[in-house]
Amino acid sequence: MASINTNMSATLAVSNLNKTTDEMTSVLTAMSSGQSINSASDDAAGLAVYTAMSVDYAAWEQAGDNAEVATAILETADGGLAEIADILERMYELASQASSGSVTDTERAYLDDEFQELLSQVDSIVESTTYFDTALLDGTYDENFTVSADSAASPIAVTIGTDFDTTGLGLAAADVTTSTTAAAALTLIETAIETVSAGRASVGAMMSRFDYAAGNIDTAKTNLESAMSVYMDADIAQLSADQTELGVKMDSAIQALSVSNENLEKLSRLLS
Repeated sequence: MASINTNMSATLAVSNLNKTTDEMTSVLTAMSSGQSINSASDDAAGLAVYTAMSVDYAAWEQAGDNAEVATAILETADGGLAEIADILERMYELASQASSGSVTDTERAYLDDEFQELLSQVDSIVESTTYFDTALLDGTYDENFTVSADSAASPIAVTIGTDFDTTGLGLAAADVTTSTTAAAALTLIETAIETVSAGRASVGAMMSRFDYAAGNIDTAKTNLESAMSVYMDADIAQLSADQTELGVKMDSAIQALSVSNENLEKLSRLLS
């Protein structure tokens, strides 16, 4: 039935045009952002899953940072222990020389001057080997590091429980002023070298554990990122095809609206 009160064809054409325009806006937004979900209305369930994954990913990121910090701390400690080990080697040379009958007490006094300076340097290294003002080699360092996004996973404990200063190494009173004290110093230094070597081995073992933890973190992040992309990354090829299809629909809707308006004009001529 022809009517001038209600132009149903135009109304339907406008409705379809608006719907297509909304769909085109959504497609263009996804193409420009690279994300398939730009608002909750796009995919409420998918957005909820992606949000949960994002929280997990952030937790893994922090776990990775924690592992890096722990490794840096252990590397700092190992660097200090390496310096102490080098000093002990030189002290052993001095004590060995002083224990020999080929030198006099006068020469031993010269050797002891260097020996005492090296003892002071050991204490200085222990005092200065810190991480953000936290001492690492005085036997008090004991911290836990979370290296997993799973709150139920146990953290990794980093404990350096040996005091590596001259008192802790039993060298505070050592000297090489006589052949007798030099011989005694040799025994003390040998024990100290074993203590430092054991400390470095313990630090190295902890570093190795954090290396493996970091590898696990990287794997978890990669897998999670891949899963997140399924929900969030836009399929540009599909969007391009949708854009073309919607463009045709928009052209058709505009054409239909134009024809509907022309028909209404023609109908109104019957009244003139």
